[in-house]
Amino acid sequence: MEEKSYNRVCITGGSGFIGSWLVKKLLEKGHTVHATLRNQGNTSKVDLLKSFPNAENKLVLFQADIYNPTEFEAAIKGCEYVFHVATPMLHNTQSSQYKDTAEAAVAAVRIIAEACIRSKTVKRLIYTASIMSSSPLTEDGVCFKSCIDETCWTPSDVSFTYANDFTMSKGDRN
Repeated sequence: MEEKSYNRVCITGGSGFIGSWLVKKLLEKGHTVHATLRNQGNTSKVDLLKSFPNAENKLVLFQADIYNPTEFEAAIKGCEYVFHVATPMLHNTQSSQYKDTAEAAVAAVRIIAEACIRSKTVKRLIYTASIMSSSPLTEDGVCFKSCIDETCWTPSDVSFTYANDFTMSKGDRN
């Protein structure tokens, strides 16, 4: 009988809605999970992650914030797969090197991708962006495309500043 191989997987944003479900599913399947969260002092989020099956032996938590993406390096080290689902939260222009959350998100993806390359162990980086990164509307904006693919990416020069009070990224739901 062939022995099943288990992977070491990093989930950035592991305490968010998508991230926590991914952590749970991977732990249930027996994988070792490195999960990052913005604040390890948030006991409700930490307790949720630690309550998952196999968490006691297979879950390692790391504190990392998208506004300081080099903090993700330790969580990525030794992993074969990285699911990047972390997203910037409320933006403070006075204390940030980035002009807005979009710039912070793009910078973080670049830094996390570079950390994956430096690790020499990561086989695949899977990135999920916020809903603002794509639109299924046709070019004229009149109807929807039949499928969502790379042609649906929102141009990087589009400004969403008008919508700051109304937009919500996937991480804002927690």
